[in-house]
Amino acid sequence: MKEHTGGTVWNRLTAGLFVVIAALFIVIFTINFAGAEETATLRNFKHGEKLPPVNLSTINDPAPQAFTPGKGKPGVIMFFSIRPDFRKKRSLALLSTLSDLADTYKTKIDIFGIYSDKIKTDIVKTYIEKSSIKIKVYNDRDKSIHNQYGVFMMPLVVITDTDGRLHEVIPYTFRIREIIESNIKLLLGEWDRDTFVKSLKPKQPEIKSEKEKEYIRRINYGRIMMSKKMLGQAAREFSNAVTLMPNLISAHLELGFALLTSEEYDRAEASFMEALRINPDSDEAIAGTGLIHYKQGKIDTALNELEDAFITTNPRLEVIIALAEIYELKGDNKKANRLNKLAITRLMTMYDQRWK
Repeated sequence: MKEHTGGTVWNRLTAGLFVVIAALFIVIFTINFAGAEETATLRNFKHGEKLPPVNLSTINDPAPQAFTPGKGKPGVIMFFSIRPDFRKKRSLALLSTLSDLADTYKTKIDIFGIYSDKIKTDIVKTYIEKSSIKIKVYNDRDKSIHNQYGVFMMPLVVITDTDGRLHEVIPYTFRIREIIESNIKLLLGEWDRDTFVKSLKPKQPEIKSEKEKEYIRRINYGRIMMSKKMLGQAAREFSNAVTLMPNLISAHLELGFALLTSEEYDRAEASFMEALRINPDSDEAIAGTGLIHYKQGKIDTALNELEDAFITTNPRLEVIIALAEIYELKGDNKKANRLNKLAITRLMTMYDQRWK
């Protein structure tokens, strides 16, 4: 237990330091956006310096493959690892973001990842197959490119101009997609400098209508009721929220899980199906339908859905436990034990967080 506690404290301290550094970066980036080039530095390269080529195998192919930044296209290079957990969540989320950008800009830009870690390439490979198929991920297990570039934290996005020169360096932030895409549009000539600068200014909070405020209040009341195990009252609050704004997904998801907990499976499934109508890729809705089918004994259907719901940045604990039980039923004790260990780790983390 002491070893676990120490690791948790270390992870907290590391995550806290990361947040402080990232927050500082946002402040500097926002204040100095008019001269953003001055902030674009790696340990070994400064803004405007040409970055060296990459010659590595990829996650899916052991044969070395060369890539030279530039060649007439802007480039987006993501350095990442999946240890510890806080870094894993940010890295996997950023992989999905870059995959979306690659799908949007296609051949106009080069986007790829560099995985700088010695272990667990199977996890990254599985995630790429599910969510990040649009970008190539190189395997920098010895950190040769990581160290040559002078990467100072992960995940980290490095943007190059059309000549392969260092244009910008962006640590993970809550606005990272906006910042990356703004730089891409500037480098592609779609935006001028003034539009680029304007895009980096802090956004003004949106003024919500009375209906939106009531929607949020109903969801928050329902969550409080759920925490107190008052399932009927919770379902009523979520239902009221659905009535207020039926085309928003949050209330459908909350109602689905409240009804699932109450074992009202048909109504719960209807709620999750509505959520999937709004967003067919909703991980939470897929998790909900998978859990319902598992409870109903539809094991094969549930397995496919729960596996999809598991390959996310933060899978639900119920999904992990249900998958472990399914694999145990199917006689795959290796997978079952691995998932049980993950569930225990998550439970211990939740317990530890209660006493922060």
